[in-house]
Amino acid sequence: MTSPDLLAGSHRGLTGAALLLIMAVLAGGGGSGHAVAEIAIELASIAVAAWLLASPLPMRGRGALVPLALLAAWAGLAALQLVPLPAPVWRAMPGRELAAAIADHVGAGQAAHPLSLDPAATRRALAALLPAGAMLLAVAHMDLRERLALSAVAIGCALASLLLGVMQLLSAGQWGTLYPEGHLGYATGLFANRNHQASFLLVAVALACTFAARKASGSILALLLMASLAAGVIATTSRAGLLLLPVSLLPLAASIPARRLRWLAVLPLVAAGAYALAMNNAMVRIVMDRIRNGNMERLSFWQDSGTAIARFWPFGSGYGTFAGVFQTVEPLEHVGTHYVNHAHNDLLEIMLEGGMPATLLFAAGIAWWLRRGVSALRETGSARRLGIAAWTGILVLLLHSLVDYPVRMLPVELVAAMLAGFLVPPAPPAQPARRRLGTPHSSIKQATVR
Repeated sequence: MTSPDLLAGSHRGLTGAALLLIMAVLAGGGGSGHAVAEIAIELASIAVAAWLLASPLPMRGRGALVPLALLAAWAGLAALQLVPLPAPVWRAMPGRELAAAIADHVGAGQAAHPLSLDPAATRRALAALLPAGAMLLAVAHMDLRERLALSAVAIGCALASLLLGVMQLLSAGQWGTLYPEGHLGYATGLFANRNHQASFLLVAVALACTFAARKASGSILALLLMASLAAGVIATTSRAGLLLLPVSLLPLAASIPARRLRWLAVLPLVAAGAYALAMNNAMVRIVMDRIRNGNMERLSFWQDSGTAIARFWPFGSGYGTFAGVFQTVEPLEHVGTHYVNHAHNDLLEIMLEGGMPATLLFAAGIAWWLRRGVSALRETGSARRLGIAAWTGILVLLLHSLVDYPVRMLPVELVAAMLAGFLVPPAPPAQPARRRLGTPHSSIKQATVR
């Protein structure tokens, strides 16, 4: 595949997705505090989507219409939250008492107001969906070979972040730290938060399992990649990362050919040896101590989030409004020097900001994901392995989202959209256009493709 081929219509999906992912990983790991980088990635997403829609080839992965429709419905709900409502309707909605009192105080009590308590934040949340939409559209234009190539790009990005994390760790944060306001001194790589680095590496572990069933040299390389990425997860000292590491390795069983299944009998011995080594590892001991000590602070986040959900149910407070709404329900004894930016449980945050409509959309997405997991098991070869790896990667992100917010970071959002696209059966490779119908050259070319 030459450079001109990559820019041709048949490879636009792979080219656009790879460029967008690399850009997001290099510039988007800092989160909402780096608005310029986020806006640049969102604008690039618009450009990629426009380039794909202008392709002379139609979208070949028709099954991608379902996740695209779910994403469009999510965006549509955000847009509805921005529609001004008559004052009587708005004031009658649950949870608007404080906002109505403030509006009365400034003389705007009878003006029309949108459902969202912070329209600017909702607009930012709406714009943040653009990268996911562009990625889904790009994957829909890919065949299986291109999807495997994009998986390799994602793994390469994870390795780059891993190497930077090693530099940060060895220098105690003096070298290679991109976001000093983040978890300084930890192996955060291209992210500000060690938990988001762990999520990214865990997905890469699952994707690396896809290549473990190839010829011996490829299997060895894939296993070395998985071992390196797993070590990177441990180096982040993320509790959720360590606990989810075995989950990310589940696709390995699906990648092993039947003739090699007898080797699974030695896995308990390997696991026992790995456990013994891990217990003598300083990083693992730090993580285990953090797990044993627990985090009562997050429990208070969840309890207070539950109070806010009950106050704003069933319509929600608007996408992007969590931080402001949370401050109205947070007990004074919990107030400290830092404010709570997210619920550290995305399901609770979805229920608060989007109410019942967003919760139902989330449930629909889970149902689709479960169904596609069953379908992936029925595939064969590389399509089966990639489908199972993608399903497992989403499982890892869902489980991590119960205690954090990894998918709200644009690089992880893009990876999640990529995985969702991989769950859709790939289309057959695009047939090259014939120069002349019926000529010997075209007949030979057609036979070669087949």
